[in-house]
Order: sequence, then C-alpha cells, then structure tokens
Amino acid sequence: MMEEVGRNNIVPRYPIGVQSFEELRANGYLYVDKTGYIPSLLSNKYYFMSRPRRFGKSLFLSTLESYFKGRKELFEGLAIHEVEKEWVKYPVVHIDFNTMNATDVEELKDEIRKALFDIISQYQIEVCSYGLWSNENYPIGTLFEDVVVALHNKYGRQVVVLVDEYDKPFIEVLDNETMRDNAIAELRPFFGVLKSADKYIKFAFLTGVSRFRNTTIFSGANNLLDISMDREYGSLMGISHGEMLEYFNEGISGIAEYYGVPFDKMVETLRDRYDGYRFTRAEEWVYNPFSLLNAFKTQTLDDYWVMSGSSKILSTYLRESEFAIDELTSEWVSANQLASTYSKVNPVSLFFQTGYLTIDKVDGNLFLLKIPNEEVQGAMAQLIIPEFVQGFNDVHYERYRARLLKSIKSGDVDAMMTTLRSLLAGIPYEEIVDMKLQEKHLHLCLYIIFLMLGTCARCEISQSGGRLDMVAQTPWRVYVFEFKIDETPEAALSQIEERGYAIPYEGTGKEVLKIGVNFSSRLRTIESWKVV
Repeated sequence: MMEEVGRNNIVPRYPIGVQSFEELRANGYLYVDKTGYIPSLLSNKYYFMSRPRRFGKSLFLSTLESYFKGRKELFEGLAIHEVEKEWVKYPVVHIDFNTMNATDVEELKDEIRKALFDIISQYQIEVCSYGLWSNENYPIGTLFEDVVVALHNKYGRQVVVLVDEYDKPFIEVLDNETMRDNAIAELRPFFGVLKSADKYIKFAFLTGVSRFRNTTIFSGANNLLDISMDREYGSLMGISHGEMLEYFNEGISGIAEYYGVPFDKMVETLRDRYDGYRFTRAEEWVYNPFSLLNAFKTQTLDDYWVMSGSSKILSTYLRESEFAIDELTSEWVSANQLASTYSKVNPVSLFFQTGYLTIDKVDGNLFLLKIPNEEVQGAMAQLIIPEFVQGFNDVHYERYRARLLKSIKSGDVDAMMTTLRSLLAGIPYEEIVDMKLQEKHLHLCLYIIFLMLGTCARCEISQSGGRLDMVAQTPWRVYVFEFKIDETPEAALSQIEERGYAIPYEGTGKEVLKIGVNFSSRLRTIESWKVV
C-alpha cells in the first residue's frame, strides 16, 4: 500500500524501524506485500530462514503472527486476503531474542522466562507445573512446553510458535568458545520443545543470521525445514527490483530530482549501491530494505545498513583464519560450506550469512561469491584494510577514501595511483610470508585496490591462470587496469590492447581510460603507471 505523492502532496510513510505489522498497517506505512508467500508456507510445519540483519525478518514474523491470530482487517487489499477464506484464530507464542541481553546466559534465561510469563498473562492460562518452581528457577524448556500445552488445552487449537533472531545468544559470544558452547547447552532444552511438543504445534518459524547446523542446538528439534537457500523464497525478505519499481516509483523520482539526474539513471545508481543480494540458485536479486527505505526517506545515498551495526567479529575471524582475503571472492565453495557454522579455518560462511558476501555464480552444487554492492564494498574496505596495512585506522581510511573519491570523480589518474601506491606501501611483507610467489602479494594488493575503489565505483576482478585485470566503473568513466610485475606500464597497456579488455566498455557512452601499471617486487607496491 502506497500513498500517492504530488497529486495530493502526501508523502509516503516509510516504515524505518517499524517491525510490527499491526502498527505498519494501522498507521498507513508503505508495505511491500509479502503475504503471497503464506499459502505456500502452510504446506509444511516447521521452518527456519537465515538472512542478514535489517532484512525484514522481524516484520515478516509479525505478519505471520497477525495472520494466525485471524486479524483479517489488517490484510485488506493484500495478496492473502484474496485467498484466505476461513481466518482461523490460533494462539501464538512469539519470542524475540533480539530484545534480550544475550551475553549472560543466566540473565538471558530470566528474560526468556519473563517473555513466557507475559504470554501466560496475556492469554490468562495456567501452566500445569506452575508452583512447583519459583518463576526464577522454572526451567525454560519445561516452561515453554507447559505454555504450549496450556494454550492448546484452553483454546482447543494447535499453537503457532515464532522465534526471532534465535542465534543472538551465540553471535554475541562467538569469539569465546566456552561461552558459546555454554549458551548452546543451556538453550538446547528450549528449542527441543519444537519436537517434544510436536502434537500441540500447528506451525513454527525461526529466523536468525547464522545457521548453526553442525552444533547440537537443534539436536532435539531436527524437524526444521531450512529454506534459507530455497529458490522459491529468494525474495521473501528483501526487496526485488520489480518491487522497487512497483512500490517506490515516487521515492525514486524524489531522490532523482534531488540529485538532478534522470529517473533511469537513479534506478541504475540505486541498483549499484543497494541491490545485488542473491541467496539461492535462482537468478533473483534483492535490495537491502533498510538502506533503500532510508535513502528514500532522507533523499540521500548514504551507507545506512553499514552504519546501523558493528561487525568487528568479521575482522577478528578473518585475521585469525587460514583463509587468504582475496580467496573469499575467487574460490568456488559448496552449499554445505555456505550453510556451515562459522569457522576460523574457513570464514566464508560468516561473510555470506552476515551479508558481506553473496552468490554471484552457480555451477551445480558449487557457488562463486561476490561483494553485493557498493555500500558493502566500502564497508569491507573499512573493515579489512586495517588488518593488512600497518598503522592504518579509521581516520586514515576516511582520508584515503576522500582522496580517491575526488580523484576518481575528476578523472585524475595520477592522483588516484599516487594515493593507492602510498596505501599499498604500508602492507608489511611479513603478513604474507606463506605466499611463495610475488603474484600472491600482488593478488592481495589488487584486492585492496578493489575494495578502496568500491567506496565510489563498481569493480570487478577477473582471474585466469594467475593473470589479473581490473575494471572500475563510475557513472562517468570506465577504468581498465592491467598490472605487470617488474616490467613496464607500456607492456601492460599492450596487453589491454592485444586482448581487447576495453572493447566491452567502448559502447557505454562513458569515457574509457586504459591504465598500465608496473608493480615492483622489491618495493612491494606500485612503481609506475601510464594512462591512455
């Protein structure tokens, strides 16, 4: 539902931070209709879906809650309203771990008890074991099952269970193995109720960022259907390109007018900046809803998702892992790897599940990953570069970013390359002692260039047999790079011409700049360059 702009001078209400479906519908917020997925979901009983933070998980669970409570009036005009005829009312147990303090497992259990006792009060039920323990000592698994059974007995219907951000207790202590394992052990009885109370449960849906498949957290509840990579639900959360054009036409027009660019150009810009997430084998991509809504609300192309939360755990895992940074986007990985529990041996699942990497290409059961868009690419640079460049901090990052932004926008290749040379000179050789060939060092340096340019350009690195080239695109120019080691910039330019690297971009209407770069193995940084 979207209010028209211009005709009545009504500004759309963008539901930024609104996670209640009831509040959203009652107060006229814009809503991208996802209710058409509900009939398909009813074909199974237990579901789990993993998506990055701020991707609409909480709102979708709230939508399910309103549906199962029979709130027909809230769904008028939506897809499910045309299909559903009965609107049966079911009792709902909705637990949101995102609102709880997850770093102390005992405090967390107290908060779970409080949430369950709030449900007891809301539905005016009596749990069968109530009084045998004090509220403070009531085992959470027992209490949960008692609540489900009591609701079933009172209303004569099976119970719907919704659990949001189930993994917060593990994410918060991910770098502390003892605390993480303790949290898993303490919460196992709670999640085990999904199996032990099966005959009392109508439907259950759990969401989270991570997929702790190789742990015992769900050992008692092994009946969950993981639809995280199911092609049928690729755009269940997030906003597809078609949905953006359908629901946000006025928002696109407004931000295009503010920046003084044509509508189609702004669509392309929004796509480069916030689109690009792909979670399944289907060739279906979605926008980050949090960033997109904020961009329309403020009419500013800023890094909203990145600024909304910290991901220091990413740099910690990468620093301690045995995985080369550039291999995150150059090595094919299996579906099992993408779905696995985070590992310091291979942190690729961490980057995928948290939204810093997404599916680029699919070959059977193998996947090649990429950075989704410019917003995330800039975040990856700020997150990763300090781990590889001596003395580099956030202040230095912003300084380099500003220099690159200015030089790329103006087409000043000399200023751009001088900045990159200074940056790469700070990478200590001892950080890559296990990389035998100089090409591996160049490989790392190119990846850092790729990340830095990503703050204001869309880049791709093509790799074949150890030879690399890089293409950076801005709305105005295309930069085609070729790097050589201990040769000459002229030799690099010759390869660009001989292999036709620039040909695909000559019909874009943009200025094409071909840059030959020589990388010094002695200096371990850029030594010279030439531009045509």
